[in-house]
Amino acid sequence: MQSDKFHFGRRQIIHYDKTGQPSYQWLPLDAADFLDPQEGDEFNNGARHENLASALRRLFRYLHRYNPSTLVISGVKLVWGVDDLPQPAPDLAVIPNVASPEQPRSRFDVAAEGTAPRFVLEVTSPRLASLDHSEKRRIYEQAGVEEYFVLDTGETDDAPCRLAGYRLAGDRYEPLAADERGYLYSATNRAWLGINPNRQEPVLIDDRTGEPVIPPTDVDESPAAKAAAAEARASSIAAQLDFLRPND
Repeated sequence: MQSDKFHFGRRQIIHYDKTGQPSYQWLPLDAADFLDPQEGDEFNNGARHENLASALRRLFRYLHRYNPSTLVISGVKLVWGVDDLPQPAPDLAVIPNVASPEQPRSRFDVAAEGTAPRFVLEVTSPRLASLDHSEKRRIYEQAGVEEYFVLDTGETDDAPCRLAGYRLAGDRYEPLAADERGYLYSATNRAWLGINPNRQEPVLIDDRTGEPVIPPTDVDESPAAKAAAAEARASSIAAQLDFLRPND
């Protein structure tokens, strides 16, 4: 069955014949692709994953709205500059001291940018959850990301969400203890993150005010995120045209 063949997801490959006519092929992805994806890879995350990831993007972007040099990105490949260390594209990364935060990016090169993520959050999907808890934790630990949070969605759409968090102590992650509400404190964001037990949605409390972060309904994606999507589409078209251009 096709669903079994593309258990983790799929990648589109475009082939061109001698006349420049394209043909399309879908290749199945595996677990290694999840840890080090290529641009355009499609993973079987499910609607619940996408809804929660979108909600978290809005919360953290609104939390940092007064920090002009702080970049909050989603689905952007992280280039560590560390040999043999996979380069994921996390659901959420918060990066301080970025020179051009509004510049669209499909990848974030730590060495070139001169700064690195301090906080990464992954939203699990049932087929890939074990990798978020194990392999991705190891990657972010080795890359020196100060805090790593995992929002586990469970095996079904009606399962309760669970939140885990880790903070670097030396070069190793140590688990964070939740408060009486079940919330975890992110020192890098100066905020508490938890789950609304009734609606099963993320809640972010700004520690400086003690108030929940509530983005206006008209706040969606950042201009940089929208521009990055447009740039990715343009790059794909440019690559196809370059292939068709005659060699000198």
